[in-house]
Amino acid sequence: MLVVDTGALDWRTMGVVALDRLGLVQMGGGALWAVPVIFVTGVVAQVVLTVFPVTPESPLPATGTTAGFALSFVAGALVAPFGEEVLFRSFATTAWARGLGERRGLVLGALFFAFAHVITVTGATAGDAFGLAVVAFVGRIPVALALGWLFLRRGTIWASFGLHAAFNGVLLVLAEIAFTST
Repeated sequence: MLVVDTGALDWRTMGVVALDRLGLVQMGGGALWAVPVIFVTGVVAQVVLTVFPVTPESPLPATGTTAGFALSFVAGALVAPFGEEVLFRSFATTAWARGLGERRGLVLGALFFAFAHVITVTGATAGDAFGLAVVAFVGRIPVALALGWLFLRRGTIWASFGLHAAFNGVLLVLAEIAFTST
C-alpha cells in the first residue's frame, strides 16, 4: 500500500527534525488551530449523525480519576499524536505528495488517517457498526485534512503535532469535565 523506493525518503524529507525553538513555535501555532477544527469537526459530525443516528464512544473514555485522566491524557494527547503524525503525515502524506502531487497526497493521507481510525469500530448489529464507522470516518476528515495541510505548509511534523495534541487534549479535557459533572 505504501511502497517507496529505497532511499527516497529520509527523516528530514519527511519533516521529522529536531525539536528546537522554531519547532516549539510551530507546535504552538498548530495548537491554535484546534478550536476551529474542533468546531468544524463537530458540525460535520452532527450532520452525519442526522443520517446515521448512532451513539459513538470515545476511544479514550473519561475515567473520573486523576490518575486515569493523566494516563489517558499522556496516551491521547502526546504518544498517539506523535506516532500518528510520523506515520500519516511524515511517511504517507510525504510519499503520496511526492509521487502524486500535494493535493492528492493531502487527500490520500487524510483518507488513510480516517480509515485507520475506523478499523476497530464495532456495533450491536451490522447496521449499527456501519453507522458508527461512517460517523467515525467522516467525522475525522476535517481534522485529517487540517493536519495534512498544516504539515505540508510547514514542512515539519511539529505544527501538525501541535494541532493533533491540542485537538485530542481539548476533547479529553471536555470529556472528563462532562463525566465528572454527571
